[in-house]
Amino acid sequence: MNPSYDEAEQVLKLPNSYFDRGYKKGKEEGIEIGVEKGREEERKEMLQTIPIAIKMLQEGMELQLIVEKTGLSQREVEKIKQQLENL
Repeated sequence: MNPSYDEAEQVLKLPNSYFDRGYKKGKEEGIEIGVEKGREEERKEMLQTIPIAIKMLQEGMELQLIVEKTGLSQREVEKIKQQLENL
């Protein structure tokens, strides 16, 4: 009993199918890792920037200037300012 040409062709395609699935899964995992590292870096930068924003607020600088110089959003700077006022 000889396999038909189509059957043989399907068997030959199996390794490529496994490779394609593995490649796709690896690519997705790599993207997830990259996104998480990006978020972690952003958190680190924000933690470094907050003390600078606090000093600027304590010195009476305008919110817009703090936003421009620190890269924090206006909402974030306003939240920091509110927390300082509540101390």
